[in-house]
Amino acid sequence: MLIKFLNILYKKPKDYQIFWLYILGQIIDGKQSFVSINELKKVFGFNKTKFYRILRFGLPFFNKKNNGVFIDLNNGILIIEVIRNSNKVQEKKPIENNKEIIRNVIEFLNSKTNKNFTTKSSKTISCINSRIKEGFIENDFIKVIEIKTEKWLGTSMEEYLRPITLFGNKFDSYLNETNKINKGNERFAKTQSAVDKAKQVDWFNQG
Repeated sequence: MLIKFLNILYKKPKDYQIFWLYILGQIIDGKQSFVSINELKKVFGFNKTKFYRILRFGLPFFNKKNNGVFIDLNNGILIIEVIRNSNKVQEKKPIENNKEIIRNVIEFLNSKTNKNFTTKSSKTISCINSRIKEGFIENDFIKVIEIKTEKWLGTSMEEYLRPITLFGNKFDSYLNETNKINKGNERFAKTQSAVDKAKQVDWFNQG
């Protein structure tokens, strides 16, 4: 669901993107994080109508407490957490139900790399299904894509921005490279990184 939301968000005006990337930048995997509505109002300075229009745009994408990002508005506080199903539940989940995740992941990868990977590749399907069985979620795939495209695009490693490499046996290692950004203040680093990316005009115009 997160990847689907981001693909829609990229087509919205700049204020929507900065606002929601700021909120998603508060995610702390394995813990709840809290953002007050009053804090958001001070940060962005939108008028009341515009503020709640942008807020209500994104909330429906994260209101189901299942496998993925969950955001709840309670007494003026946004409660943000990542919900992970157990491995046993994932293993019982029919592979057929992973088609939407595979499609969303590959569409996002193609949008970031300007390539045309297909969702019909047996190797791609196998790699993604294997990671899902291990308990990884859509949010993890998007993090890996973001991390490696930032590091590899425009370098000799660009050719390895492909599903079989990104979602292979080193997936967990790639995912945890985010911990190296700023060990002294991980939450600030994630938030600042999200806001910085949102301010790149060319990035806003991606389809």
